[in-house]
Amino acid sequence: MKFSEILALSIALATTANASPIKRTEEVQITFIGVADAQFAQSFPTDGSDVSITNPLSISHIASSTNGIDCTFHGIDNSVTTVNGAESVDTQPRGNTVSVTFIGAADAKFEQVLPTDGSAVQITNPLSISHIEIDAAGVSCTFRGIDHSVTSVTGPATVDVGPPQTQIEGTCRAV
Repeated sequence: MKFSEILALSIALATTANASPIKRTEEVQITFIGVADAQFAQSFPTDGSDVSITNPLSISHIASSTNGIDCTFHGIDNSVTTVNGAESVDTQPRGNTVSVTFIGAADAKFEQVLPTDGSAVQITNPLSISHIEIDAAGVSCTFRGIDHSVTSVTGPATVDVGPPQTQIEGTCRAV
């Protein structure tokens, strides 16, 4: 996950219904692992509350050593990663994907990972977009704006969105 994604990560923890080894008033420690084994740990309450994660480390894996928990992480790129009990899971999307950068005014921007299988992906960030950038070669994407704009980008390229507007859907294909 990229820096912009980790800022918006939130976690919802809930204990399992039967014979959970932890009490709902306790906290569990979750370890976030990035490139070259860089990592950080954060404690989360087990009462199901949402908790923001502000550490800027780009995350590849999420690990728990506590049995009886279900941890669900929501990324800004609409990815969802779930850890069930004591396990380590990969946060990266499965299959072939492309990272797309959406650029607004005053260099405000966000990134979202889209599959390259042609499936439509919802874009929920409300930022009004002026440019869309794809760094990868061999990928062609089409984006729909909230005011019915259609913007096509074949990477690597940066394309203007006209008129600037919030993007609501994207599809990408390997070419």
